[in-house]
Amino acid sequence: MSPGMGAASWQTLLGLRFDVRFVRLPTWAWANVGLILMRRSKIFRSRVRVGLASRRRIRAGGPLALGRTSASLEAWREIRTQVLARARWVCQACGVRTRLEVHHVIKRAQGGSAFDLDRLVALCLPCHAQTDAPYRRGRLVIHPLGGGRFTFEVIRGIDKWATRS
Repeated sequence: MSPGMGAASWQTLLGLRFDVRFVRLPTWAWANVGLILMRRSKIFRSRVRVGLASRRRIRAGGPLALGRTSASLEAWREIRTQVLARARWVCQACGVRTRLEVHHVIKRAQGGSAFDLDRLVALCLPCHAQTDAPYRRGRLVIHPLGGGRFTFEVIRGIDKWATRS
């Protein structure tokens, strides 16, 4: 193709024809487009809603949130390794060895700590998903016994007030 040749002329030279049509996307599709456009250097970034007080704190150079201290990324990696090693790299609920995650028995939003090893349990992905499952499907409830030991119970029922084991 010569440098002075336009797009239409090289398309006809190759026997190709391109039709470009712009389609109006529904509003729900724009969220995915926004996430695709925000991708930078292969790191997937997503938008996080930040309140007015947090925005002021961040602009002043302070932390994102006040209250509970959270583990830094390096500290969390160390804590995660300790929890998985204590569990001998198996799910403590079912014994599977693949795709392990660390679950907070008491959620951080409910006063749990990222540093309390007696309230952190190693779970595989399906068991971890079952800890927040609806009671109709069966929810995995974990009770800490201390010393890295836990009891596991699947509870089924209409809701959490009318449950049966």
